[in-house]
Amino acid sequence: MYQTTSRLTPLLLVLSACGGHGVAAQSPPRPASDDLARPYVYELAPEQVAGQESAQEPAFIEVTGQGAVPVAPDRAQADFAVETRADNAGEASSANAESMSRVVGALRALALPGLTIETFGYTLRPEYAYPTVNGVRTRVIEGYTALNHVRVAVDDVAAAGRIIDAAIGAGANRVASLAFLATDPAEARQRALTQAVSQARQEAETIARALGRELGAPLEVRGGAQTPTPRRDMGPQAFEMAARAVETPIEAGEQTVRASVTIRFLLGRPLGGR
Repeated sequence: MYQTTSRLTPLLLVLSACGGHGVAAQSPPRPASDDLARPYVYELAPEQVAGQESAQEPAFIEVTGQGAVPVAPDRAQADFAVETRADNAGEASSANAESMSRVVGALRALALPGLTIETFGYTLRPEYAYPTVNGVRTRVIEGYTALNHVRVAVDDVAAAGRIIDAAIGAGANRVASLAFLATDPAEARQRALTQAVSQARQEAETIARALGRELGAPLEVRGGAQTPTPRRDMGPQAFEMAARAVETPIEAGEQTVRASVTIRFLLGRPLGGR
């Protein structure tokens, strides 16, 4: 066996049997083949050992904070549909165009602030019947249905009921959706994030004091704020009320901007320590 010389510097001794894997360091020359079955002692200098041990992860506290800030909507948006049916495609399409023209005209006549109107989602499809002729079930076209949508948005959220009544009264026969939007929620998002961070820090400080330690610097922050847009389906209720000449009551309510953050704080030194 080869022997290493005595040193005052730290040594890392690695035993390697014949046929095993070597160490990522330079080894002394091996002897003749008759000694290959013997274990060898390799000496690594301190600079070779440096960096091989993984650094211990510092102690930390991980907490989650929540924030919620209400915000009043400042824009209303409603989607309507005009559906017409006729024996042939031309008649169905023509009737739909006339009804849609009346609906758009009625909405424009409201002269509401910030009014925008757009049409979308036009379809024209055949309607089938399946009669039995001489004992055989057949398929025949019995008519055509034209469907077109119109979307209207206004800055006056209190006028949502008037919009629905005007559209249905002019020929719209479906209320697809109604939404209230906050067009500038930036301030509310900042306040919600501030609340979430403050709550997370307070919880972390409480935990650290209970452990007899100071709270260190934040190591990692995850999360953010969301601004969901609630939608309210009016559907048959709005159509029925407008058909009875009853003003459709609509309450815009408030939206809530929510924030959530997860923060990892370093666990500091003992309280009163240096």
